[in-house]
Amino acid sequence: MILFSCGPQEGCTQPQDEDIMDIPLDDPAANKAAAKIQAGFRGHMTRKKMKDDKPREEKQREQK
Repeated sequence: MILFSCGPQEGCTQPQDEDIMDIPLDDPAANKAAAKIQAGFRGHMTRKKMKDDKPREEKQREQK
């Protein structure tokens, strides 16, 4: 993946170095932060799924 640096007066033409590989994987703080991000995303997806399923449950109750 190539990231581009965009300044206020210039277009997105200059590639930016990726700093993703510079993160130490054995760093406890980085692992804690990653776990929080992942948990937040899982919660988001769960709430989204529950929101999508709710109208179906209401329709099934009405049919009974």
